Amino acid sequence: MLGKTDKQKENGYIALSTVLIVLALVLLIGVSTALLSVNDLQSAISGKMANSSTDVVEACVEDVLMKLSKNNNISAGVVSLLDNTCSVTLNSHIGNVWDFTVSADVEGYYKAVRINVTRDVTIVVNNWNDV
Repeated sequence: MLGKTDKQKENGYIALSTVLIVLALVLLIGVSTALLSVNDLQSAISGKMANSSTDVVEACVEDVLMKLSKNNNISAGVVSLLDNTCSVTLNSHIGNVWDFTVSADVEGYYKAVRINVTRDVTIVVNNWNDV
């Protein structure tokens, strides 16, 4: 038979065990929340960088189209815009129809588009495809 002090010790062990279990659960929830926040932040940064590479490629395409309009020529090679560069590849040129690819790599995020245009009095974009 247990005495009063033994019963108090048993109740103390139960209370201590309960506190330890609750603390472990709170710690688990806190770590899970922190990891989810880090994952969300990484996803947001990844989306921002992907959008940035798209913006760079579109700016380079606009630059190539302006040169085509002005000079009636596209030169393959590298296009520099501020602190970014794009690669321009001329796929074909038949008459007044031009087909070219523009690509850029912005901090590991690669984006490329293939453009088909007709140059008459104005430039008409016939096709714009992500590659």
